[in-house]
Amino acid sequence: MLAAGWSWRLLVLGVVAYLVVRVLALLWLVLVPIVVALLVTALVRPLAVLLQRRLPGPFSALLTLLVALLGLAGLGWLIDLRFTQELPSLTGEFLHTIRELGATLARLGVGEPQLAELQGDLVRWVQENRSQLLAYLTTGTGFAVEIATALVLTVFITFFLLYDGERVWRWLLGPLRPRAAARADRAGHIAWTTLTGYVHGTAIIATIHGVVIGLVVSLLHVPLAIPLGVLVFLGSFIPIVGELIAGSVAVVVTLGTQGLLAGLILIAVLIAEGQLEAHLLQPLIVGRYVRLHPLAIGLVLATGTVLGGLVGAVVAVPVAAIVHRAWPALAGKSAPEE
Repeated sequence: MLAAGWSWRLLVLGVVAYLVVRVLALLWLVLVPIVVALLVTALVRPLAVLLQRRLPGPFSALLTLLVALLGLAGLGWLIDLRFTQELPSLTGEFLHTIRELGATLARLGVGEPQLAELQGDLVRWVQENRSQLLAYLTTGTGFAVEIATALVLTVFITFFLLYDGERVWRWLLGPLRPRAAARADRAGHIAWTTLTGYVHGTAIIATIHGVVIGLVVSLLHVPLAIPLGVLVFLGSFIPIVGELIAGSVAVVVTLGTQGLLAGLILIAVLIAEGQLEAHLLQPLIVGRYVRLHPLAIGLVLATGTVLGGLVGAVVAVPVAAIVHRAWPALAGKSAPEE
């Protein structure tokens, strides 16, 4: 009887979890802007608070938002400019590396017939899957419209969080009874402190990674030094996976343009940076906000990626940290020790 009781409870729990995931998937166009707006607000709110001392609330929020958007637009313009300038030389260097690779394969016994056969297989695959590729591109066009909609909604939500976030929070607490509202208010402030600390700390660490990698690839005379540095910066916001992927791209570009020695130097720098982050930067900068076991980080990261893709990977760790720190306050217990 006990086993039967637990079986139907677990079954109901599984069905509820499945339905919740399905609903979240349907509402992604609303949920993702809310999550991104919270992250952006946590990052730029210190500037808004500083401006509020001299400007009225709406103007300070608007100016903060404009500064953030102009910063992103300027960064994108700089990356596009550098990419356009470096693309011809980058293409030539990659072609030279591919020819050298072909010569190396030939010396290892892989002759021109095998290479030609490999190229033919690739062309045939493209021809056979042309309809799927066209469908993917068509879907991508519609997806671009959805992304634009999500961006507009994100900007809209961010503005009101910067301008009137405290009143929005009070409105959310309004329907609760006084005791429950007090608990929720305390848990909410703990959650916001945790999110702010995590976002600021991660931004600092990501900036360090981006600057270091940008300088190293620049000293190695690798093309696209600024875009690669920015890519590492953005990838650092995704724990473990993001930095690994961004670093791998930088290594591939370095190997393809400057050869094996430069690639090995960059790999050594990436390994040293990983050790520095794990043993110094993370404990010193975000350790007091995110005290999760590495196994827990790996599990929540995998779960977030499966459920939410890239966005899920970005928010998985801060959400887990917020739940870990805010849940005791919500349950009426003391918060975890610092």
